[in-house]
Amino acid sequence: MEYIPEQKGKSIYKTYMIYFICMVLFCIVRILASHGFMYMDGSRWSDVFYTVLIQVGLMFLLPMYLYCRMIKVTPTSVFKTCNYFKLTWPIVFTSLFMGVLTFFINIIVSTFFTGIIQFTGYQSPLVFSSGVLPDYSIANFFLDVLLVAVLPAMCEEFMHRGLLLQGTKHMGFTKSIIMSSVLFGLLHFNINQVSYAIVLGLIMGYVSVVAKNIWPAIIVHFTNNFISVYLDYAQANGWPLGNFYEAFNGLFRKMNMYVVILVITVALVLVVMILLWLVTILYKQAILRKVKKAIGNAYKSSSYDVRNAPVVLDRDQSIRAMLATNTMLNLEYEEMKNPLSVVMPKQTSVYKSTSKDNLFLVGSFILGFLVTLFTFIWGFI
Repeated sequence: MEYIPEQKGKSIYKTYMIYFICMVLFCIVRILASHGFMYMDGSRWSDVFYTVLIQVGLMFLLPMYLYCRMIKVTPTSVFKTCNYFKLTWPIVFTSLFMGVLTFFINIIVSTFFTGIIQFTGYQSPLVFSSGVLPDYSIANFFLDVLLVAVLPAMCEEFMHRGLLLQGTKHMGFTKSIIMSSVLFGLLHFNINQVSYAIVLGLIMGYVSVVAKNIWPAIIVHFTNNFISVYLDYAQANGWPLGNFYEAFNGLFRKMNMYVVILVITVALVLVVMILLWLVTILYKQAILRKVKKAIGNAYKSSSYDVRNAPVVLDRDQSIRAMLATNTMLNLEYEEMKNPLSVVMPKQTSVYKSTSKDNLFLVGSFILGFLVTLFTFIWGFI
């Protein structure tokens, strides 16, 4: 693979700097909130203010502003860079189904990881709150859907699968997906959430890259969070599936430990297989339009009539080149090292980041790791 210099309008260094600035400010706000500075009036609206400040302010508006100023682009071009493209109903339904499967994966990962850290003697400390007793009214349900599902799905995805992943994809999609996923997990600043957040980030990063569209990742994120909110309210109000967690845990308590491990492993494999199948559906939906357009352009440039002439990729190099350039399809099947290569965009050249480029990336990793480690230590105090 060929290494190339960064093109105009692309800067890994500035992208990481923007992320680091937002991460530091988020950490400061979390510290202030833990000392009660965000809950002056003791009402539920303090939670609303805190969430809107974090999600809309630090995850959307601030990075958008900094990116436009530093990279010297318009907000419209930022949305295009982040792959905010047309959303169709097939994509919506496919993404919703993927979100449900992702929720089950998160339950398994979270339960496994929580068991490990609790085995060390860790006990989850009380999280700061406004001091208001839980209110499971219908009004609060819709408010929590907005605060916990809608805003995080929109704003956190813009930050991670948008600016961070797409802003650094020219160093390699695989590296960008992994890096953005780990930072997504660390940004939660919570030892209880870091494991499943990283897994969720990997799924959403892969989906957004394969679909060439950020909307499927947003829908998966929303669905995962929405189910969590719904189950909490269902348990309190006696709604359908209100006993889901109790039934889920009770089922495995009746089984032998080795049987539980076997059942969970088989279930996880099946869920992942279905998830990969849905990813291929998204890929087909995303690539069909691009392929048709590329073939049409190739025939026009080659003086062919697309209505009468057959498409023969191996014989017509002009069409082959047009497809590879405009769709990033991997047409060199003999070079595919694994099944994921079939749907991952082909990159013949990447940018090799320098120590300077990674300065703020390292800073973000260190900050996220230290704060997450503190939440682990706090559980022993």
